Amino acid sequence: MKRTLKDWIQGIEDEVMFVNVKPYSHNIINISLQAIATEYGRTVANKVIDDCDLERLGWQKETV
Repeated sequence: MKRTLKDWIQGIEDEVMFVNVKPYSHNIINISLQAIATEYGRTVANKVIDDCDLERLGWQKETV
């Protein structure tokens, strides 16, 4: 079953609180952002970074 954008974002939101707490949270967020960028484009992935406030946790937006 193919994951929707909403599914990817929900997965990121579920992991944000565990960054630097659980060992794989960073990886899960990275994989999710890569999947979003591939499927929906970098602009959408950058918006998710903004919406989930991931820059404060160390993620950076990619140039479009």
